Amino acid sequence: MYKFFCESKENDYFILDEETQKHLKVIRIKEQNFLINYNNDFYLCNFVFPNKAVIKEKLDINNELDFEIIVALPFIKQNHFEIALQKCVELGATQIIPFVSKYTDKSNINFETKKNRYQKIILEASQQSFRNKIPKLENVLNYEEILNINIKNKILAYENKKDNKLKVIKEDTLLIVGPEGGFSNEEIEKAIDKNVSIVSLTKTILRTETAIIYMLSKII
Repeated sequence: MYKFFCESKENDYFILDEETQKHLKVIRIKEQNFLINYNNDFYLCNFVFPNKAVIKEKLDINNELDFEIIVALPFIKQNHFEIALQKCVELGATQIIPFVSKYTDKSNINFETKKNRYQKIILEASQQSFRNKIPKLENVLNYEEILNINIKNKILAYENKKDNKLKVIKEDTLLIVGPEGGFSNEEIEKAIDKNVSIVSLTKTILRTETAIIYMLSKII
């Protein structure tokens, strides 16, 4: 069943934005039911031409975690960064923070010019994966600012840490993965000073987008 987010409601109708109207036109939806997410709740609806969805029933659906998962995602090649964004949404991240560290490829940032595209990817992934909430995409931080985020648990994946394997995640947690060049020794020391848990993932070295998928797979 098709799912869409909506921000405007009038009485027993949702007012659909132009993007959703275009999508409904493409899929030629007529008498079919579809779902609208409004204020984090799902509603079973029918389409009323040209821009309304009539509410049939409010549904008791909650597909969100009971805790916060913040992902600190470094800038990497754009297509890989976009894949990572999509997978973060699908696997339950509640907040995504792009960041810059020592070995980040800074030629690929241009965040402000690409932000709308990134937000669209997050929206579409939220709809596809049946999320109640759209994860928030934050502005770019530097590495030190990431380490100072106030959250109960902070976990950083580091390929040279062999004696501390990543365990299951079941409470508020910040997950940090490195750029293609990894983290410097100085950055690892700074993380330890900030009580960040340094963990290993697999025996092999993973791409950034694979590493964050692996970390998010540990959520229960």
